[in-house]
Amino acid sequence: MNPVKPRVLVIATMFPNPALPNFGIFVARRLRAAAEFADLEILSPVPWFPFGTCLKRYRHREHIPVRSEMFGLKVHYPRFLSIPRYFKPFDGIFLAASIWWATRRSKFDLIDAQLAFPEGWAARLLAKLRRVPFCITVRGHDVNHLPAFPVRGQQVRYALSGASRVMSVAEALRQCVLSLGCPEDRTETIPNGVDLKTFRPVPREVACQFLKLDPDKHYLVSVGHLVERKGHHVLIEALALLKERHRPVPTLAIIGAASEEGDISQHLRELIAKHGLEAEVILVGEQSPDKLPFWYSAADALCLASSKEGWANVLLESLACGTPVIGTRVWGTPEVICNESLGILVTRDAKSFALAFEQLRERPFLKDELIRHASGYSWEQAGRKLAANYQLALGVVARG
Repeated sequence: MNPVKPRVLVIATMFPNPALPNFGIFVARRLRAAAEFADLEILSPVPWFPFGTCLKRYRHREHIPVRSEMFGLKVHYPRFLSIPRYFKPFDGIFLAASIWWATRRSKFDLIDAQLAFPEGWAARLLAKLRRVPFCITVRGHDVNHLPAFPVRGQQVRYALSGASRVMSVAEALRQCVLSLGCPEDRTETIPNGVDLKTFRPVPREVACQFLKLDPDKHYLVSVGHLVERKGHHVLIEALALLKERHRPVPTLAIIGAASEEGDISQHLRELIAKHGLEAEVILVGEQSPDKLPFWYSAADALCLASSKEGWANVLLESLACGTPVIGTRVWGTPEVICNESLGILVTRDAKSFALAFEQLRERPFLKDELIRHASGYSWEQAGRKLAANYQLALGVVARG
């Protein structure tokens, strides 16, 4: 006899939608795996404020439907009032009101908040009203950035203190959660997985032919939104240092587009022109997941110069394609690149990356070992662990 699946209300402001099909794709993959063990009602609230879609960075929001199906999951996209900058501490209140109205006829046993704020704060309020427990998954900025703000920091702590279970995508983030006062016995680290059916090696000559790249050149790839914290500009400066020293300069392909967080594409173009690197840097734009294995396979390394990362999915994607990583020692990255056979960890400055680019030519990396390491992380495993935490949460009475 099969056990009765718990009914779980999932709140995730980061989740794919028809306008942004790759946004929060890692959340969708984890929940799709967990859906085998629980009945999920997924709400992905969309921030809204008057005349917001008149601004370019928010214009896509008007193309997000009220309901859709993504990754085989039915999703509701209710709107909630969210005014940028100084009014962000009110996000939790408006989010809670929106979710309360959207779920007023729904029945559920548990609330799963996919960030500590605003989702976690709103979940604690709703859990108290509906008399159900709630859990939180922390992903990075919600516990390593927001606590620095006086009001939102208190809101994050309030959310964590009431959760029956708190899951983190990296052990470094779990330690951060503990430092914010969350009891250790309520926490667990559940790393993200990688889709090994999509991310697998492509013969380099085939990848170069598909991408119309010169197979005789050396390539590096940097994948992420065109925002400051992703560090694309650091990599360009590193190439400039190599050029100044008359050292071989690899070609850097920057893959990504602007996001609501910002757009430094013009700054990148100015840097490229300033250093005369037009032939060495390619601004590719956003690429679908099925195209990324070709880029990883054509490259000598993935470069991740982030200032902040929870658990960057591009790391496992690259390794699964047999490509090593050059990355910064921040948060979850050293947990993925946990030994020298997988890549090179550096500090976030141009000089360190330039040195790593040169070391890359002298360091042999075994493709089979990279792939074997990545294959130890699956979305199915992450989904099972998340579902197990649902059961643990249902066995704990949430504190009001």
